[in-house]
Amino acid sequence: MRLNKIRRNGKLYTQLLLGLTFCIILVLVASSTVYYFIFTRILQNEAFEYDLSNLRQTGNTVVKTTENAQTVAFQIYRNSAITKMMYYSEPDAFDTQAAMLNLRSYLSAMPFIQSIYVYNPASETFYIAAQSGQEGIWREDEIVDTSILDILGNYQVYKPFTPIPRIMATDSQTAAGIGVYTFLCYDAIGFDRKINSAVIVNISASWINKELGNSQNDSNGRTFLVDDHHSVLASEDLTNVKLGDADLALLEQLVPKKQSGFQVANFQNHKALITYMTPTPYEWHYVRITPYKEITDKTMIIRTRTLQIAGGVLIVGLLLSLLMSRYLYLPINKIENRMSDLESERRDSSYTLRQNMLRKLIQIHDINPQLQLEKLRRAGIHFDFTKPYRLAYLRIDQFDHIRKRSHKDMLTYKFAIMNIGTEVCSKQYQVESVDLEDDGILMLINTFEGGSPQPDSLFSMLKDIQNACMEYIHIGITIALTPVSENPQGLNSHYKLAKEASNQRFFLGRGALIQAAEQPHQAKYSFCVGKERAMVEELMAGKTSEATALFREIVNETAGHSFQDTMATATHIALTLSNTLAEMEKNSGTRLNIGSELTIPSIDHYETLDEMTEAVHLLFEAIKAKIFEKRSSKQEDLIRKINGIIETRYNDPNLSLNLVSEELKMSTYHVSRVYRQLTLTNIVDAINSVRIDNAKALLLQTEKPVTEIAERTGFTNSSYFHRMFKKTTGVTPAEFRKANA
Repeated sequence: MRLNKIRRNGKLYTQLLLGLTFCIILVLVASSTVYYFIFTRILQNEAFEYDLSNLRQTGNTVVKTTENAQTVAFQIYRNSAITKMMYYSEPDAFDTQAAMLNLRSYLSAMPFIQSIYVYNPASETFYIAAQSGQEGIWREDEIVDTSILDILGNYQVYKPFTPIPRIMATDSQTAAGIGVYTFLCYDAIGFDRKINSAVIVNISASWINKELGNSQNDSNGRTFLVDDHHSVLASEDLTNVKLGDADLALLEQLVPKKQSGFQVANFQNHKALITYMTPTPYEWHYVRITPYKEITDKTMIIRTRTLQIAGGVLIVGLLLSLLMSRYLYLPINKIENRMSDLESERRDSSYTLRQNMLRKLIQIHDINPQLQLEKLRRAGIHFDFTKPYRLAYLRIDQFDHIRKRSHKDMLTYKFAIMNIGTEVCSKQYQVESVDLEDDGILMLINTFEGGSPQPDSLFSMLKDIQNACMEYIHIGITIALTPVSENPQGLNSHYKLAKEASNQRFFLGRGALIQAAEQPHQAKYSFCVGKERAMVEELMAGKTSEATALFREIVNETAGHSFQDTMATATHIALTLSNTLAEMEKNSGTRLNIGSELTIPSIDHYETLDEMTEAVHLLFEAIKAKIFEKRSSKQEDLIRKINGIIETRYNDPNLSLNLVSEELKMSTYHVSRVYRQLTLTNIVDAINSVRIDNAKALLLQTEKPVTEIAERTGFTNSSYFHRMFKKTTGVTPAEFRKANA
């Protein structure tokens, strides 16, 4: 009886569902309209602030550059050699040459200057130094830049110390020119007020635009300059802009305003945001025209998307209303009770089941997409690897320290990180998290929402995850993010890529957000044996800071390669240090206690290069302390005397172990043994090292031939010098000089 009543009242459920559906549609449309007007206003203000900033930057750059040009012009007027060209009818040739050299020096020292003219009216001559175009000494009738003659003839119409924007001709064969700001400095003393001399500095408009960067090139907007003669010029190249009467009237209405502002109006038959700023010190006005469509495009997308969603909700709501009205007569309470029991049972084991299934998924090399997707769906996992996805590998910073401090809470911490990551990213993406071994957590993210990728939004969310973990559980994490992939078979390779990329934390530091690169490393890493040998030499010399810096430099060279190269490099250095310490114990009889007091750092124990570098530095300091506490002052004095003889007499071809022993009046055996014990090198190698160092200096600082340098540094012949130089540096003397020219 009751079921029949529900069946008869099926229309009631239809009406209720339809009412709810239409209410939702109404709210979506109304909110979309309100948001459209609000966002349009916000974007309009942002565009105004951005355009105004660009205008101010342009004006300030021009003012600063022209002030520098003014300084240059005044300096030129005070230059005695150039002054003779301005006032002497027939200046001396040597003075002319010196003056032209001075002009070119000013030009080369200031790249923003396109050209410098020095004008002598008495001889009707121009002296020109230019980056491009006409250069040299020319008469008035030979000048290609004829517009400068008009400026000089009518200099009274231009305000003093104000640059003149114009197009300067550089080639008589072509009509095209370049935009410059011309600064005119002249001498017009006398009743006739004629110019007695003039210095013209032309500032390159293209150089100024280059200094401004791409701030004005990131949209379809244009910037106009209205100068003190009310000419409208294009800011980028100073060409005259032809505008209609209506556009000119609009600019004439906005330019006199003393405050910066904006106005939305039609410009060149299109609606635009017109931004204007206060006049510059030269009474110039900059105006920025931004198409209004650029401002409203984002809000139009939001409004269109909202209307599409509203349409989808309406269609789905109508279908659901039709279907639900037919099946509401079913025993709903019985179904709810059964579902509640099933949900409770599933909750008890779902977490472990889901985690195991996801771990197996990322380990499979050859995936059957349909079979695996069906398994994931049955487990309640919504990640779809057949659609575009990205993997984010999260590594807990200072993991060993946290595990020692709170071993029992480690699983709780990882669960909290997974919940934070899922909660933050699930607002926009489909996300699943996997608890991996040790310090790793993997997030599987379907990157497309509504059919369009949003990488910037994803990066922002990953940063929010880092901040939230630090704020709520006081744990820092490093994140490696893979590129977008649409290949189901590439899931395992992307997991390995993310894990490998996370190792770059060693170089970038904790809390880094790393983008994994898809392509393999192009260059094969080659270990620098020379730097390692130099590190050992610096360590033996007691220069621990230099040795530490060389260690860091060697390891840091592997940053652009596979992390396996980094580990291999660190292991190689550790083995070298171990052998060096063993040799020191053997040669000097000094007990270093390797393994107990002195422990060589292993890369496995450090998360960052800074930590490992600090540990290596402490090791070097300990080695230095043990070495120097065992050395007697007598032996150190002997070493200093030997090094002094080598430094002062390295250019003597007869310098050898025998000569050093004779100078010290000691046996060659004793001198050789003590020197090798304390420096781990022999005297012959030390002599050659000093000679090679001095040869390097002569190669870089002089133009002397290689044979003469070999003779001056004590080598008996040039072939032996070549052989020893290449053995030490890896290159010939000529190659060394060319490479360091």
